[in-house]
Amino acid sequence: MKVRLLNLSLRALTLAVKFAFILSLAVFLPPEKVGLYGLITVTVFYSIYFVGFEFYTYSTRDMVARPTAEWSGLLTSQLVFFSLMYLVVLPASSILFVMGMLPWAVMASFVCLVVLEHLSTELMRLLIAIEKPLLATLIIFIKQALWAICFTFAMWLDPEFRNISDLLLFWIIGAFSSILVGVWPLLKLNWAGAFSRLDWRWVKAGVTIAVPLLLSSVAVRSLFTFDRYAFEALNGLALLGAYSVYMGVASAMLSFMESGVFVFYYPRMMKAYKENNISEFQAFYRKLARQSILWLSVLTAGAGLAGIVIFPLLEERVYAANLPLFAGVVIAMAIFIIGYIFQYGLYTTTRDGSIIAANVVGLIVAALTLFILAPHSEYWAVTVAMIAGSASATALKYWKWLTVRRELLLA
Repeated sequence: MKVRLLNLSLRALTLAVKFAFILSLAVFLPPEKVGLYGLITVTVFYSIYFVGFEFYTYSTRDMVARPTAEWSGLLTSQLVFFSLMYLVVLPASSILFVMGMLPWAVMASFVCLVVLEHLSTELMRLLIAIEKPLLATLIIFIKQALWAICFTFAMWLDPEFRNISDLLLFWIIGAFSSILVGVWPLLKLNWAGAFSRLDWRWVKAGVTIAVPLLLSSVAVRSLFTFDRYAFEALNGLALLGAYSVYMGVASAMLSFMESGVFVFYYPRMMKAYKENNISEFQAFYRKLARQSILWLSVLTAGAGLAGIVIFPLLEERVYAANLPLFAGVVIAMAIFIIGYIFQYGLYTTTRDGSIIAANVVGLIVAALTLFILAPHSEYWAVTVAMIAGSASATALKYWKWLTVRRELLLA
C-alpha cells in the first residue's frame, strides 16, 4: 500500500509539473514557438512507434514467462533489432525537414530525442512487466518532469534560455538521465556472451505478431499527431500554440491514467489470464474500471476548472480567447481514455485484432470528419474530428469487450 501511495504521489507530481510546464511555456515563449514545440513533441513520439515497432507487445508477454537466465540474450536480440530500425526510420524522417514541416536547426536534437525517448520508454515498459512500477514511475518523472522543472527555472532566471534549442537540450538530458537511473535492475543479469545468444527466430516471431499491433498504434498516434499539422495548416502557427497548450493539458490526463491507474492492474490481469484464473482476472478488471472512471472524472473536472481560472491570467490573450476549443480538446481526450478501459481488457485477453480494427476505424472516421468540416469551419474541424474518431474507436472497443466478457463467463 505504501509503494502504491508513493507511486501515485510521484505520478501526481509528474502530472502537476507537466501541467505547470505547459503553462510556463505559454508565459515565457510566444505562441509560435509553443506551436513549434508541439509539432516536435508529437513527431518524436510518433516516430517512436516505428523504431520500436510495438515489439514490446510480444517481448514483455513472452519474457515474463521465461526464466531470468534467458533475459540478457533476448534483450540483446531486441536491441539489435531496434538498432536496425533506427537505421531505417531516422533517415526517412528527414522528409519532414526537406518539406519544411520542421526546421533544419532542430534535426540533430530530434534524432537524439527519438532514440533516447524510445529506449527510456522500452525500459519503463519492461520494468512494469517485471512488476517494478515504482522505478518505472521514477523514470517517467525524470524524463517528463525533472528536466522541465530545471528548464522553467532557467527561463525564469535568464531570458537567454527562452528558446527552442535550449528547451530540446534540457529534454535530451532528462531522457538520458532516466535511462541511467532505470537500467540498474538489468545490470544484475548475466550479460556474458549475450551477443552469442542472439535469437533471430524470437525476433521474427515478435515482428510477425507486432506488425498488426503497429498498424493499430500508428492509427491512434496518427490521430494525435496529424491533428497538429492539420490545425497549423488550417489556422496558423500562433493559434496552434494555443491548441498545443490545450492538448498538452489533456495529454497529462492520459499520462496520469496510464501510470497512476492502468499500470497497477493490467500486469495482474495479464498474469491471471495466463494462469486461466478467470475470476481473479475479472476482479482486477472491475477494479481497473472503477478506478479509471473515478480518476477520469476528477481529472476532467480539474482540467476544466484550471483552464477557466489560469488561462485568463496569461499575458497572451490567445489562450483565454479560445476556451471553448480547450473544452472540446478535453472532451476528446476523455472519450479516448474511456476507450482504454476496454482496450486493456481486450489486450490482456489477446483480442489484438479487435483493438486494431477499432483504432483504424477511429482514424478513418476522424479523417472523413475533418475532410467534410474543413471547408465549413477551419476553427472547429480538427477538434470535432478528434471527438468523432475517439468516440467511434471507443464504441467499437466497448462492443467487442461485451462479447469477450460473455465468453469468459461461459468458460
